[in-house]
Amino acid sequence: LPQPNLPTIDRAYDMLVGGVGGTGVVTIGAIVTMAAHLEGKGASVLDFMGFAQKGGTVLSYVRLGPSPSELNQVRVDIGEAEAVIACDLVVATDPRSLAVMQSNHTRVIANIDIMPTADFIRDRGVDFAARQRVETLRDACGGSYVDTFDATEIALRLLGDTVFSNMLLLGIAWQKGMAPVSHAALMRAIELNGVAVSRNKSAFELGRAVAIDVSAVMRLAGLAGNPAAEQSIDEM
Repeated sequence: LPQPNLPTIDRAYDMLVGGVGGTGVVTIGAIVTMAAHLEGKGASVLDFMGFAQKGGTVLSYVRLGPSPSELNQVRVDIGEAEAVIACDLVVATDPRSLAVMQSNHTRVIANIDIMPTADFIRDRGVDFAARQRVETLRDACGGSYVDTFDATEIALRLLGDTVFSNMLLLGIAWQKGMAPVSHAALMRAIELNGVAVSRNKSAFELGRAVAIDVSAVMRLAGLAGNPAAEQSIDEM
C-alpha cells in the first residue's frame, strides 16, 4: 500500500476519538499516544467515560506535539480538532463532540453503523436518524471533510468480529493523513498493547486498503451493491 502524506506537527495536533464504551475507543487513543511517545513526540490523552463505561458515551481527547512542552493542556479546545474518528454516529453528534469541530478545518472519519441504546429496548422501531446525523457532521465540518464507512460490517465480514471496527477506522484515518505518527510506531504500540496483536494489525492494514479503494474492499466483503433491491417480493 502507498505511504500517506502525514502532516508535520509544528504545534499541537488535536484529535478526538468518540464511541461507545466497551468497544475499544480508549484503546485507539492510547495506541496513538503511545506511538507518538515512541517517536519522542509530546502526547497526552484524556478520556471522558462517565459512570457508564461499558455501553455509554466515551470521548478520548488526543493531543500530539513536537515535544511535551508544546502541550499546555490535555483537553481539546472548542473548534480545535484537526481530526475526528467517529466510531459511533450518536456519540459523534453529541454536543461535546461537535464543539471541538470547525468548518473547513476538522476532518472526520465516521462509522455509519449505530450501536443500539436503551431507546431500542423501549421501542424496537426507534429511528436513530443515521442519515441526519451524517448531515449534522457535514454541516459542522463541511461536506468534503467528512468520510463515512460501514466499518462494523466490513470488520465482521473480513475479520470475524465487530470489535476490530475501531482499529479499522484508525487505519483509514492514518492512510488519509489524519494521524501524524509513523507506521512502525503504530505497529509497535499495537504490540505493546498485547491484545489480539496480529488481528489488530490486520484490521489497521484493512483500514488502509479501505481508504485507498473502498469499492474493492466492499466487493471482497460481499457488500458491493444491494442484491436484495434487485429481487422480487416473492424471491425475498
